[in-house]
Amino acid sequence: MKGRDKEAALIRDANVACAVGRLLLGEIISWNEFLKSDMVDYSKLPRKQLKSGKYDIQSNLQQRIDSFCKSNFSNMTKSKLVALFEILKSHRTLEIPYVEFCNKFSSINNFHENGYPVHSTVCISLWGLQYRFPEQDFANDIIIALELFSDTNVSLEKFKNLNHVQIKPDKNVISKLVRKLDSSKRQVMQSSFSLLECYLNGISWAYCQIENTSELSKSKISTLKDTNNATLREKIKKYPEILFNKKINEITYEFILNEAKHYRDSLMHPSPFSAPDKFGGYDKLEKLYNLNEEIIFKTISGVIDIIEEIESMKEKNSPTLIWIPGVKSQLTKALTQTNYSVV
Repeated sequence: MKGRDKEAALIRDANVACAVGRLLLGEIISWNEFLKSDMVDYSKLPRKQLKSGKYDIQSNLQQRIDSFCKSNFSNMTKSKLVALFEILKSHRTLEIPYVEFCNKFSSINNFHENGYPVHSTVCISLWGLQYRFPEQDFANDIIIALELFSDTNVSLEKFKNLNHVQIKPDKNVISKLVRKLDSSKRQVMQSSFSLLECYLNGISWAYCQIENTSELSKSKISTLKDTNNATLREKIKKYPEILFNKKINEITYEFILNEAKHYRDSLMHPSPFSAPDKFGGYDKLEKLYNLNEEIIFKTISGVIDIIEEIESMKEKNSPTLIWIPGVKSQLTKALTQTNYSVV
């Protein structure tokens, strides 16, 4: 490249690298603004302007880019920011597994310390750099379902002390509220079990990605990778032993596996046929129709207990799961509104 072309490329790369940095920080308000730095033909700029631009990069801009990279990433560079710009230029947004982002660009400072799991997806858009992972989605589902449950309960409260004649004119209103209440309870049960299984699969996957599994038996590796369709019971009991060489207290998971799971299975596999005798022989429709607040509250509490006991097996400096506090807070609020206590 000629001197002019080198200077033009230097200025262009510095400007687009800055644009990516500002996008990641959420400072860009439109894609036109983001692409603006790449819409200039730098090679046609006056010589004086090229020299001035080169001097500004060498004396100031490059330091700012390096500082941004050091503050936010472990090994990000200007050239990698430019490569990221090219991808964003073509697709506008980007969703990429965190592990792949690390391999292509860099690991992110304080990612693990802030409680994000390794299987997170890095999301880049006009909202900046964000992360998505299924535990947060299911935790949000529980929170939203609990909010619906609580709000609907409050709305139904005004009808509870009235006799049938008094409430009969409000039949349609009450019917709609009851449907919302029943729906919220089903959502809580399904989301709670999805959260639990997602958490278990996540810690297993992370272990297989990070730790040396060569010393594990084929049976244990198969269990961790779920190649033999391990049951939820097997995962709850075996994962802590394999990952942390510790056993989870049987009392912690007793309700979830021996009672709550029957309700969950009836929701996921509804049928007028009863469950086979070897699985308890319970009436699925009875479980479906009689899902009450006691069951859903004890289920959420039980799922949290299992997760927190397993988390306590990790090293002392392990980060707190960032989605747990929101679920616990909403559960406390729902318990308070219904005057129910989980024993």
